[in-house]
Amino acid sequence: MSATMSRGSPLRIQLERVYRYLGRLARQPKASGSQAEQPSQLIEKSGLFDPVFYALAYPDVRLSELSPLEHFIQHGLMAGRHPSIQFDPDLYAASNPDIGGVRKALLHYVLCGRLEGRIPGPAPFAADALATIVAEVRASGMYDEAVYRGSHPAIDASEMDPLVHYLVSGYRDFVEPSNACSTRTYLGRYVDVRMAGINPLVHWLRHGRQEGRKIDLDPLIRFPWSEDDRGYHLPDDVVSYEISEGEAYFGRMGFDFADRDTAKGLTHAADFMANQRPLLDLSADAPDVTIIIPVYGQAHFALSCLDSLVWQRSKFTAEIIIADDASPAKSETELLGRIPWVRYERRDENGGFLDCCNWAVEKARGKFVVLLNSDTRVVEGWLDELINGFALFPKAGMVGSKLLNDDGSLQEAGGIFWRDGSAHNYGRGGDSNKPEFCFARQADFISGASIALRKSVWDELSGFDPYYRPAYCEDADLAFRLRRAGYEVWFVPFSRVIHYEGVTHGRDTTKGVKAYQVENLKKFGKRFQAELVFHPEPGSSSVAAASWRMKRHLLVIDAQAPAPDQDSGSVVTDEVMRTYRELGFSEHFFANHHPYWSEPYVTALQRKGVCCHYVPFASHIGMLLESGCTFDYALLYRYYVADMVHDEIRARSPATRILFANVDLHYLRESRAATTASDKQALLAAALTKKRELEMFARVDASFVHTEVEKNIIQAAMPRPLENIVVLPWLAELSDGDKPYAKRTDVMFLGNFPHTPNVDSIRFFMESIWPRLERSLPPYARLLVVGNKPPQEVMSLSTNRVIVTGYVEELAPYFATTRVFVAPLRYGAGIKGKLVTALAHGVPSVATRIAAEGIGAEGCAHLAVADDPDQFADEVLRIYGDESAWTALRDAGLEFVRANYSRQAASQLCVEAMRLADETWARRQEYMCRSSLEKIMSSNGEYDGVSGQRQGLSN
Repeated sequence: MSATMSRGSPLRIQLERVYRYLGRLARQPKASGSQAEQPSQLIEKSGLFDPVFYALAYPDVRLSELSPLEHFIQHGLMAGRHPSIQFDPDLYAASNPDIGGVRKALLHYVLCGRLEGRIPGPAPFAADALATIVAEVRASGMYDEAVYRGSHPAIDASEMDPLVHYLVSGYRDFVEPSNACSTRTYLGRYVDVRMAGINPLVHWLRHGRQEGRKIDLDPLIRFPWSEDDRGYHLPDDVVSYEISEGEAYFGRMGFDFADRDTAKGLTHAADFMANQRPLLDLSADAPDVTIIIPVYGQAHFALSCLDSLVWQRSKFTAEIIIADDASPAKSETELLGRIPWVRYERRDENGGFLDCCNWAVEKARGKFVVLLNSDTRVVEGWLDELINGFALFPKAGMVGSKLLNDDGSLQEAGGIFWRDGSAHNYGRGGDSNKPEFCFARQADFISGASIALRKSVWDELSGFDPYYRPAYCEDADLAFRLRRAGYEVWFVPFSRVIHYEGVTHGRDTTKGVKAYQVENLKKFGKRFQAELVFHPEPGSSSVAAASWRMKRHLLVIDAQAPAPDQDSGSVVTDEVMRTYRELGFSEHFFANHHPYWSEPYVTALQRKGVCCHYVPFASHIGMLLESGCTFDYALLYRYYVADMVHDEIRARSPATRILFANVDLHYLRESRAATTASDKQALLAAALTKKRELEMFARVDASFVHTEVEKNIIQAAMPRPLENIVVLPWLAELSDGDKPYAKRTDVMFLGNFPHTPNVDSIRFFMESIWPRLERSLPPYARLLVVGNKPPQEVMSLSTNRVIVTGYVEELAPYFATTRVFVAPLRYGAGIKGKLVTALAHGVPSVATRIAAEGIGAEGCAHLAVADDPDQFADEVLRIYGDESAWTALRDAGLEFVRANYSRQAASQLCVEAMRLADETWARRQEYMCRSSLEKIMSSNGEYDGVSGQRQGLSN
């Protein structure tokens, strides 16, 4: 309570007198002029009462003999009605919980709040525009009273005209005015509208459409929200949307967040929920997932949880079990049994959370079991992210969600157990968007508010151990027992849950069920003492402790996040990173040229267990190195990226060994392109690239190249050969299609078109090779030109037989119809991933010598090689028309990939690169140490630098 409203203060006494006076006044049939004078003057002077608005908003006023002001004083004020557009008593009371409720909102503001600097909240639009706006909204066709009433049961209690209610109040509860639009998405997309607090539909009708703003027609669309106009997204922006949805649901149903035990209006809310149609497929007899929601009272929170599940989309079929642990009759949880799309199961007697979960899991039909607290709301993608964790991490026995508080702060990103047996909710109270909380990792435990297990694994371990009855530590115990059985426990960051912590058992650990938390921690510590001795000491860095199982750390830096579906270089980067994770490394990634979080490529890394660093937490490599992260190795991609970060890593993290992967020799590609184009200026630029590129090979501790050709070129350019270059061939998985020769009819070209050699290549092919092929191939044979971002000059090549696809999500369907693959590159450098990919898909290929560099040569068994356009066309026609030749090339190509590009070979080479880096770093350190000592001793007159003898010191 503020100082001006302290007990006994003049303002408080005045306010209480007014309330008592108005109470007596409301009980009288009609107030006389003298009786109404004091409150009417008070309200009129405030400027917050609008008789026109009040009469329009409340139909009963127009039927009354009282004036609008008299009606408001006698009825509206005590009922918490809106006096005008400028003042929303519900919003003011919610923002100022100390005032005593909505009935006291207006007078509190007039007598106290205004003087204290309290803000009544923004008006949804100008006060004099209501009648005009009502007409505009009705004419727009975007308001449907039946839909609005059905989704906002609290309207009837407000006694306000439904359309006026939406315009001045309902929009704050994020209720859609109809099924014809999504104003929630409009608020998500346009931060300025949301921050201004104005009605989104009114804004769009009056301003937004003229400004070219978009209002979506699908009310199911979700849009990530950021709480400020920062201009970029962060991983958990979408959470703000669901937090607002939770507040809105309570507002629509007339529930009170502060009332943790009972709620009014449950019958209506349960009936409303019964009529909902969830987006989840709940029809399967043998579903993929059983979602179990244990309840003990708090039916209004359970309904809110179900409300969030209504909007959850998933590729998995599911069933939902409400497991009622014999709640008290007054809590009315049996009303949940009215909802036809859930299985309501009630126990005969209360046994506590642990027994209730074990009992409910016995009834589950799903392959996976998800335990979800009733005092939660799930965020979009929650279920898919949770269950996908088992595919990403095959040893996972338990997968758990990120838990957030209802103010958006982090509640838990997995749990930590310290060596002394005490527990810590990792990240508690922090910013959930920080990189350390946004990547998948193994956790000591996951709080049971949202966890998933295979049903078979749950049965194998007999579920929660009754040793911890009635509740607390059963989830941690299960996690530790899973590890004893050979499983892993994984935290997945994009399965997000808002947890209204303490609803079920409160937060006081000295009484009630919560008291078992302290006792059960002691039991837990005794049971797992042998494991806990290896855990971090209390007080050590929680960031380090969260990943204590990972003993080695690798920092990967590239220009941007790898996009394996966009370019072949990213495929290898992705595979190399995977290899190091499988070798036990904790991986960190920084996109030096675009240090922002984004979907889908940064999230793809985070899902796999890579900690990605981004703005605002790390906008450059210096910020990252200052954050306290330490790295055993840094893997730098591309010379122009390495140039920008190498020296800073050496200076700030001198013990970090640096590896360099250049993807291809840029200067070689540039010089070949310049020669092809007869461009002397470009040749000079290539010479500058050569210097920078070769210098980087000489500076780092070890390097990767993809072909022996590149290695030999580098070694020839050095004063003496380097001993720390590793040839890491392309990595490819065999994807042999099952379509036979006769069912394949197409010729295929593949290229990432922002890479200019690919544009030159297809133009050369179309001008010099395709005309002959088009005449000679069967009329049903097509040329598939597949690749990301084709420019207009490539798009213009399209005909009824030349199909320019642009970006495609999956290459396999295109390879499946292809009989011959072509790679007619005229310039470039390094291994050509597209060619390896074609061979790995079992497609015989024809390539120029540049394209075949490092893969094959003329006369090899697995690849046809030709530079001359006529010879190239001859080879395509020969393979296309001869099934035996096609089969021989296909089989030889698959065997070549199997022998040269396997993951096992790559793993050995990655280990070899680390060994060479360690040796090189140690040798150079020894040299620098000796050089430094020689310099010091020489300056002291103790070393002559030639004979190595001690010099005599003169007096």
